[in-house]
Amino acid sequence: MEFKDWLSHTKTDVHELAEFISKIEPFFIESGFNASEFEKRVAIGVNNIDKQVENSLMKEDDAKD
Repeated sequence: MEFKDWLSHTKTDVHELAEFISKIEPFFIESGFNASEFEKRVAIGVNNIDKQVENSLMKEDDAKD
């Protein structure tokens, strides 16, 4: 069985993993695992979360006298 087929079967058989497998599936290409693209996407995601945290911690002048 090919890896992509196994991944597809696992996604169907183990419903708890379906969402996770759908997210990582694009990183498995004919020649193997595309680690550089995976690392790039993870870095982008972490940077986005960092920005959200920084924005949430900014002081806002909401108070009124």
